[in-house]
Amino acid sequence: MDQNTGLTYRCAQRICQPGWTLSEMMIALAVMAILAAVAMPSFNSQLRQARRADARQALQQVQLEQARWRGQHEQHADQLSSLGWTGDRSALGHYQITIEDASSQGYTVIAMPIGPQGQDTACKPMRLQWMDNAILVLSSGSDAQSDPAKCWQP
Repeated sequence: MDQNTGLTYRCAQRICQPGWTLSEMMIALAVMAILAAVAMPSFNSQLRQARRADARQALQQVQLEQARWRGQHEQHADQLSSLGWTGDRSALGHYQITIEDASSQGYTVIAMPIGPQGQDTACKPMRLQWMDNAILVLSSGSDAQSDPAKCWQP
């Protein structure tokens, strides 16, 4: 080891070259692989949670547009195209948005995750229900009346 630079030298036939040995490289690679294996599940979980904001924003946007629509029509809109949407995807494209059970008293808007977000089984789907012209129900997962996974919390 050179006292001035701290580098390790390999010397063969009186020629010294700085560098890493194969075993040092393998140990460094193994440490990086272990760190990546530990970090990736947590990273993916945080990414899925952050993408839920896309669904919340889309469902709340439909709620505002339904209120405008209902002010001029006999019942709530049953198609996104009636509200001015050109497609059925959320703004960032992580959710497919549909309107169900539209009537004069209320409606249900559903955000179904698509693509990589489809692995978010705890919040599949997210729902916004407007009932009896005054009751708002925000739900997710298999329970249509509650949010056990707390998907609606930012």
